[in-house]
Amino acid sequence: MHILDFYSTAKKRDELKQILSEAAKHHPDGLPDFFLEKDLWVTEILHLLYDKKFLGEYAVAFKGGTALSKCWGVIDRFSEDIDLSIHWADLAKADDEMIVWEQSTSSRSQRYKFRKQQAARLTEWSGLLVKKLNEHFISYDIEGLGAELEVGSHGEKINIHFPKVADSDGVYHLDHVLLEFGGRNRGLPTKEHEIKCFMADVEVFSELSFPEAKVKAYEPSYVLWEKLTALHQFSTMEKDPDTYRLARHWYDVDCILQKEMVDFQNTRQAMNDVVEMKKQRWPEVGVDYEAALRGEIKLIPCAKRLAELAADHEAAIQGRMFYIHRQPESFEKIIKRISLEQDNINRTILNWLQEASIN
Repeated sequence: MHILDFYSTAKKRDELKQILSEAAKHHPDGLPDFFLEKDLWVTEILHLLYDKKFLGEYAVAFKGGTALSKCWGVIDRFSEDIDLSIHWADLAKADDEMIVWEQSTSSRSQRYKFRKQQAARLTEWSGLLVKKLNEHFISYDIEGLGAELEVGSHGEKINIHFPKVADSDGVYHLDHVLLEFGGRNRGLPTKEHEIKCFMADVEVFSELSFPEAKVKAYEPSYVLWEKLTALHQFSTMEKDPDTYRLARHWYDVDCILQKEMVDFQNTRQAMNDVVEMKKQRWPEVGVDYEAALRGEIKLIPCAKRLAELAADHEAAIQGRMFYIHRQPESFEKIIKRISLEQDNINRTILNWLQEASIN
């Protein structure tokens, strides 16, 4: 029997509630029932997007915390969002990507015009995806299952609601699956990954069938540089960032670097590509993305921001956002390691520059 079949009736939903509770007791990482339930739908939606081709012919990269968790297993936190980057040239239907890039980045006014055009294209595309999802959801015959485009999101957010049977007890948890799309970034290069539900690791329910998917995730070096430039942005931007749910980015970078998900020596192309994209598509007052190219990347913010991030990190722990059997260290320890890594990264980049000048 497929696990999603238990949503069909009130009686079966009661059974599912018990199954999820039992699965939480036996899961090797101590994942709670509401994590396990939401992950069923995260994986099922990824199956629809990639295996069932709901994304169409566009190159779309799966990225963010959920990709780090489900594709590489490098973080020990539950990431609820499905972050996806549509290749900007596909969305723009660019016949010649280089020509369109040069035109759309030639001046401030052209960059603004392109952002507006992409927002309109993404809104239309996301609206069609919502329609396609809802038409397909009818076949599940599950009351309360549906997708909606978030008002005012410019096509970047789709909320998918499902009839929850497990109760979440934390303000940190969304009661739906959030799809976040970007239409100004790359959707390439990617690596294919086969993923499964966390609940599939519970042996006592091996007779049940669970959702699984074959996704296309960002190539790891691009994942790393997306994260590093995000920390640089939050650390140097003139306006104080909203630190709610923000500390996880430092946690993620720490995990990526400590678990050596990427060979940093082979990330030069990704560094150049990501820095150029951030500079052109996401300018931010006070942020010099090209500092990374000079060996001057800054991953540690000022004391005020650090204190707010430390509080957010603690709120995430209290909000049960981390695996019960793999609780994170203090934010202070994470920052100490990242500070050392910042120096190592900058030293490596300076060595690259020196080598290039010699050659």
